[in-house]
Amino acid sequence: MKHKPLVSADMNLVLAEMVSSGGVLWETGHLSERNVLAGLIFLLLMCIGIAVDFALVLYSMKRPSRTADWIPPLTQRALPGRIVLILLLTLAGLYVANSLAYGFLFPSVEVESHTLFFQTLFLQIPALVLLFGAFRLLKISGREVLGFAGGKTLRMLGLSALFYLAAIPLLWFYSLLYQVVLDQLGYSFYLQDVTQVFLIPLPWTVRAALIFIAIGVAPVFEEVVFRGILFPWAVRRAGLWPATALVSLFFAGLHMHLPSLLPLFLLSAMFCVAYARTRSLWVPIGMHALFNGVTVLLLMLAG
Repeated sequence: MKHKPLVSADMNLVLAEMVSSGGVLWETGHLSERNVLAGLIFLLLMCIGIAVDFALVLYSMKRPSRTADWIPPLTQRALPGRIVLILLLTLAGLYVANSLAYGFLFPSVEVESHTLFFQTLFLQIPALVLLFGAFRLLKISGREVLGFAGGKTLRMLGLSALFYLAAIPLLWFYSLLYQVVLDQLGYSFYLQDVTQVFLIPLPWTVRAALIFIAIGVAPVFEEVVFRGILFPWAVRRAGLWPATALVSLFFAGLHMHLPSLLPLFLLSAMFCVAYARTRSLWVPIGMHALFNGVTVLLLMLAG
């Protein structure tokens, strides 16, 4: 089989695929105890999410927030266009080199656990080092530009859990509608290759390392690039909502997986709104990590 381009180790794809499939938990035709447990966990999250959405609506009615107030802090964090372009081109070059090197070393191997390790060691970690090294060279405060400054990290991570729960019902509803449309068009649902790695029997040490990548490295890398660098620049050039749409479309399209296109677009839009509302990159990072962690748990339980 020809080598496929490396895809993101973004495990929120799994949740998007599970909820949009309308029944991955029951594909085997019977319910095991683990299937039931996974279903109950997802149902519990849905119920809590609906309650959180209701509470947030009431809160916003009593203390409305003007989206116009979200824009100035973002535009102040936007890097100059030429720097954004150079950083993105450098990341693209690193991605291509990484994919070519992987294809040379593993020319006929499908996506497996070593694929994620290779991507993390030779793409995500080097890219983060490069980005923060560029900030230091240009005498740019990465903490301030990315919204890491301040002593409210724990509070922001708490908000990320709240926003994560609020996002689940919306994601499930629109993902289900999207899957119905795809079914009507005759497009078959299938899991992305990278998600199937978590269905393979692996030593616990390897599985623990993969989970760390899913909830640690991948969320930080993707949120720094998409929300921390690209989103503020796009807001300054196009405005809040066009920037949210453009960044989310780019985020979803980059995964090259049609069944997850709309779910990933919605997830990215939620991350963008959360970042704009809280002004802290810890919030979308926390949301991203929770999506990945809970989704990996559900996937492994469902088998």
